[in-house]
Amino acid sequence: MQGPEPSGARARVLAEAGLLGLAFGLLVVAPWMRPGYLLLLDWVSGPEQGLTPGVFGLSGSSLDAMPFRLGTHALRVLLGPSATAWLLILAFFPLAAAGAAAAAGGGRWRAFPAALLMVCNPFVIDRIRAGHVAVLLGMALLPWLFAAALQARRSHRSVAVRPALWYALAISISPHLAWMGGLLLLAVALLPRVTWRDVVRTVQVVLTGGLVYGYAIVLLATGTRTLNVTQADLDAYATDTGPGGWLPTVLSLRGFWRAFDESAVPGEGLLPGAVLLAVLLFVVGLGLRTRWGAETDRSTPLVALAVVGLLLGAGVSGPLAGVYRLAFDVLPLFEAMREQQKWLALVVLAYAVGFGCGVEWLARQPRRAASVEAVVVGALPLLMASGLVWGLGGSVRTSDYPDGWTQAADAMGPGQGAVLFLPWHGYQPFDFTDGRTVATPAAAFFARPTLVSDAVELPGLRTDSTSLRTAYVDRIVAHGGAQALGPLLAPLGVEYVAVAEGVGPPQETAWVAGQPGITRVMTSPTMTLYRVTTSAVGRVGSARVADLDAAVTGYRDLGWGTEAVLAPDSGASLASDTTDPRPSTASGGLTKTSATTWSVAAGEPGWVVIPEEWSAGWAADGIPAVPTLAGTAAVRVGSAATVVEYTPWRLLRPATIASLGVLLALIVGGLLEWRRARLAR
Repeated sequence: MQGPEPSGARARVLAEAGLLGLAFGLLVVAPWMRPGYLLLLDWVSGPEQGLTPGVFGLSGSSLDAMPFRLGTHALRVLLGPSATAWLLILAFFPLAAAGAAAAAGGGRWRAFPAALLMVCNPFVIDRIRAGHVAVLLGMALLPWLFAAALQARRSHRSVAVRPALWYALAISISPHLAWMGGLLLLAVALLPRVTWRDVVRTVQVVLTGGLVYGYAIVLLATGTRTLNVTQADLDAYATDTGPGGWLPTVLSLRGFWRAFDESAVPGEGLLPGAVLLAVLLFVVGLGLRTRWGAETDRSTPLVALAVVGLLLGAGVSGPLAGVYRLAFDVLPLFEAMREQQKWLALVVLAYAVGFGCGVEWLARQPRRAASVEAVVVGALPLLMASGLVWGLGGSVRTSDYPDGWTQAADAMGPGQGAVLFLPWHGYQPFDFTDGRTVATPAAAFFARPTLVSDAVELPGLRTDSTSLRTAYVDRIVAHGGAQALGPLLAPLGVEYVAVAEGVGPPQETAWVAGQPGITRVMTSPTMTLYRVTTSAVGRVGSARVADLDAAVTGYRDLGWGTEAVLAPDSGASLASDTTDPRPSTASGGLTKTSATTWSVAAGEPGWVVIPEEWSAGWAADGIPAVPTLAGTAAVRVGSAATVVEYTPWRLLRPATIASLGVLLALIVGGLLEWRRARLAR
């Protein structure tokens, strides 16, 4: 869906570029196609991987890119989570390669080098290694967006569907593309000269494409808790300036904030030395300069995107640090760009097109050896192939979960009771990942709801989570269970505690054994499983208001029972008949009937605790829930059977369907626009 509408020859060039990218991508993911699960820093897979609570508006950590999350889940259902993990990485390569050919224009001499550089560079290596699959797929759509926006400008259209479609697809995959794609559209509209028609069309494209985020209006209106992103995030995710300073770092498409083990990736990097960097920049500059007169509307926006991308990519480590911090505080939703190096995706696009044009210019020179020179220079991206192909140079392979994990899953069996996974870290190394740090994959492995830490634990930024549940567990772990572990976990709906053995220092989890309220179910060299012997969810009778210290004393020394322990700042107004000083012994009568509803059986009137992250949207019979000390939701009900429901889902579900409908309408409209243009030609 790019223009000008390709002739048969032009279509073949794009198809061949896509096949080139596919072939290279297969060389990258080949080791991951074996049995096992791919586990990367932020991209883990497991046998029980499913939809995250954020799809239903129940978590602030995954509210973005809803279409991508739903599409990924559909692939997992159809193909399995193991295949989906590497298949989505593979999809980047043909999509980005063909897109680079479309953005570059021209014939094979221009298209193929552009395609190679688009998929073969340090930015791609780091993003695969980090498991930033959505960022890569979104970046793969940038050249398609550029080509469609350029064609719409050349056609002098006031309304264009295809740029809106590519923009909508991009932000449906990654919210970062809202800013990067918007900047790209602005550059194409303003350079080299702007007209009112260009302005009107660009506004129409952004607004039309942005409709796929219509469901976000519901999330904002209902006060869904989101991440607490602050200036500390900017420092934690700042671009690494490297030994040469910010400029050579970003020019070489490096600077990823997290340091990886470079020795584990032989030959890593597109630009192993200053000479090769100079050659690359020379060819890119040559290519953009040669198109300056013939295709100024193609070259000038790309030059602008390269310069702006480099400056913004340096972020708070570069010359625009103050401006970036100000934008972070002032611009709505700019916190999506807390990791500044992602802006280099725009630089990758500019490099790819400029590189292709430069190689084409070399090939067309009258010298007898011009073609040979062009081939040699065009193969420059392949210098980093040893660090990218075959699973990042053989440094990443698929993993098999240990037998102890399987034994623990079998011992727990099915059920709605949750499992708490320890050690309590959001990211940690495992023996079965060859010591690589990955996002703790327990939630993707166990069929039961699994509580895992969401703390990033970076210097200056331990966490940006607003989850009350994980903050509660943080304190329990910090207190070593406080000799009241079982009763403290019961209000969370936790039925099991799974302790991974051989992960981290032994003292991190040694305190679990011997805690009251839990019994050991099984042990193995890789996993020890405990069962929580108390329950405090469902109808629990009365309620108390207490902080954690008071709750520990109550559970450990005063014989507290199953009563709901409400947070001191819950705002609950407790009548005298609901604060019975005697411990309650009631619990149960609770069944999860969907992702957003819990059925409560008839019983004694009083308080009901549901093991869900508290949100203002939880309610029963119009009575809003209040937060418990454990960060779950509690509501007072009568004796009749009732339903506790997350009410924003009533609005979020049709809003999500409408957003998907907008995306479908843009796809149909884009196809019709493309067909009309072909017929007109």
